[in-house]
Amino acid sequence: MKFNTNYQKSKEYIVDNLVKYLNIIKKSLDSILIEERENIEKASDIISKKIAEGKLLYIFGTGGHSIMAGEELFKRAGGLALISPIFFPGVSLVTGLSSNTRVERVPGIAKFVMESHGLKEGDVLIINNAAGINALTIDAALLAKERGITVIGIVSKEFANNVPPGHEARHPSNKNLHEVSDVSIDIKVPLGDAVIDIEGLEQKTAPISTINIAFVLHSLIIRVIEKLLQKGIQPPVWRSANIPGGTEYNKNISDKYLHLIKHL
Repeated sequence: MKFNTNYQKSKEYIVDNLVKYLNIIKKSLDSILIEERENIEKASDIISKKIAEGKLLYIFGTGGHSIMAGEELFKRAGGLALISPIFFPGVSLVTGLSSNTRVERVPGIAKFVMESHGLKEGDVLIINNAAGINALTIDAALLAKERGITVIGIVSKEFANNVPPGHEARHPSNKNLHEVSDVSIDIKVPLGDAVIDIEGLEQKTAPISTINIAFVLHSLIIRVIEKLLQKGIQPPVWRSANIPGGTEYNKNISDKYLHLIKHL
């Protein structure tokens, strides 16, 4: 592939796009904090109550990049230890499968994935998917609710609402994750995710969904930890294994919850 090395634009033009990207992210995160604060509080109330009852927080990222939500929270330095991610290799990009997009569109898979992780009535499950429309996402939410599991959806309403009914990526019901969740937190991502136009390039670049999702997830964990402490419960929180004593500290946590959390 031959690239055009004739730099006709100034350095200021390049910096302007970076500043624009930063400003879009700032505005987006501000919108989440202001407009979704009530839903963050509702979700953290539910999660802290369930943990106080001795339950875990389950999280399922139902797509190629959405799966990173579970990776973001699981065994993360500074993160809550009482989290059990649902990892499904069929939709993970790291498996090398070129068919991951097709897999997440197949109805019926969610049942087998979720059953292998031991969810049961009374549990709470975060389902994360920026678009919030595919079969794996909607099936997981509907199945969870049928079984008495509380569903917290992390999704972009704008993205979901702008994918037309009958699109090949949609669940056969044409439902959206934010419509079937008990609590939904809007990550404010536009249709298509990417936000920067560059002259000469047809497709926008610079997606924002992963940044916004991480912000929502860690905002939830902050509030959950605060609410557990208010209940007199000292929540287990991972330390970095790259600091003195971190490995030993984390081993004590792992040993305690090894029998509960599948991927420990």
